[in-house]
Amino acid sequence: MKKSTWGFFRMHGRRVDRANHGYLSYTWIDLYIKYLIGVARKHIRLLPRVRYIFDYIFNHYHCKLLTDNHAEKILALEEDISVHPEDSAKVMPFEIANSIIISEPQSIMVLDCGCRLALGIKDEPINVCFVIGEPGASFCLEHGAKRLDARRIGGGEAMEIMRRERENGCIPTVWFMDVIGGRFYAICNCRPDRYAALEATRISRMLQVDDPPNIAVSSGYIAKVDHSLCNGCKACMKACPFEAITLNSEEKAAVAFDSCMGCGLCVDVCMQDALSIVRNERKSVNFDVEELV
Repeated sequence: MKKSTWGFFRMHGRRVDRANHGYLSYTWIDLYIKYLIGVARKHIRLLPRVRYIFDYIFNHYHCKLLTDNHAEKILALEEDISVHPEDSAKVMPFEIANSIIISEPQSIMVLDCGCRLALGIKDEPINVCFVIGEPGASFCLEHGAKRLDARRIGGGEAMEIMRRERENGCIPTVWFMDVIGGRFYAICNCRPDRYAALEATRISRMLQVDDPPNIAVSSGYIAKVDHSLCNGCKACMKACPFEAITLNSEEKAAVAFDSCMGCGLCVDVCMQDALSIVRNERKSVNFDVEELV
């Protein structure tokens, strides 16, 4: 057994079932994502009786949106971090898989994006997602070097990739999974129209139930509009992947609190500088490693 495989299984303790599941999902991430999305699409026809399927998947496998600044802080980490469970639960409000533990954060692996592989994307770079810390990074290198083009990189190169993807309209997200030790393990850079988690969220909203299940957690920020600068051009409406922005009676942008995830894409496209994102802990606590440790 390879050293990284042993470390991966040891991380799960007696939960050999989760270790085996994690082994498969890590090694065949594109097929794993394709399968989960396929399940969601198939069972949406049985609305609303299939909520339990979404609840199960979303409670075991979920993500949190990041601001660029907070993503860069993770990529620049030089020391291990372990956040108290009570604080982790505020950042990731799930019962399962919400531990913020990063061992050897300078060990960063870039690999092909599972979402883009699952969708068969060929017209843009796909080597854009990061596995951070051990034993995950070494596991990806030893098991995904050929199939997923996994390679070890430094924090500087990782930031360059993330900034380039942001310019292309991508959102950085941190990922948690019960079968990856129940902890944070990766940063993905996905465009909203090619983002499996966002599609899953849209499908879950079709369940037409109170408090629909959600795989994605807000960044902890919300968009704010300066109506004195807004000219009603609708650029922010078109850019928002969560349909959180409309025009009010004065033809000015208005943000729906419940829908806004604080991704900041609206800020990027506003030519009038009328938009900004501000902290709002009613959404969730932000993933700022400097504040959490």
